[in-house]
Amino acid sequence: MDFRLRSAVDASVGWYEDLCTLHGVGSALADGLWSSLEPPPPLHSDAVAVEPEVTADQVLARLERRERCGVKDSFATMDLTADGFDLLFSATWFHREAGPRRRAAPTAWTAVTGVEQLAEWTSHHDTRDVLLPPLLRRAHFRILARYADGHIVAGAVARLGSGTVDVSNVYAVPGHHVDWQELADAVGAFFPGRPLVGYERGEALTAALDGGFTAVGELNVFTRGLQ
Repeated sequence: MDFRLRSAVDASVGWYEDLCTLHGVGSALADGLWSSLEPPPPLHSDAVAVEPEVTADQVLARLERRERCGVKDSFATMDLTADGFDLLFSATWFHREAGPRRRAAPTAWTAVTGVEQLAEWTSHHDTRDVLLPPLLRRAHFRILARYADGHIVAGAVARLGSGTVDVSNVYAVPGHHVDWQELADAVGAFFPGRPLVGYERGEALTAALDGGFTAVGELNVFTRGLQ
């Protein structure tokens, strides 16, 4: 397996572990399949394929008691639509080599440090019940905001894992856009010398690739009883 894809998938599992811990949800990892022991935080899947050999039968057996659930097929190898699931979206994993070390983040991007700032940030991204204030006290997380005229116009989350930084929850408010080169520089200022990984789709993916990221694999997210 491409080491860049491996690092992106592992970073995503690390994110799930952290967010489940934040919400008091346990988890299990067995036979290449991660799953939450209880319903996961909002906007998160109940199961994540960590190895490409994971089969649809394994997923169905793990989630047989859950009528409402989600599955992240990290390698886009399964078709769960015949088993009561709907394809929610497809996306592309990406990777960016570590950039040069910088002494400070681009002035337009800052780390969110206060509860009121976080409330404004999440109000633009529908994550008020997901990204909770205790994350502001976690050293390996940075919730980043880009300001214009005193207001947040774009955001992203950077999470330092084992040698890489997962970049996720990237957004811009209407009338603004994210410069992914600038965002990469901002993340690199907080976590220097690390490759960046994540996934996106549509226009955001195009912007990320234009900003120096490289596509390294495909993924699918399925849901059952949630649409």
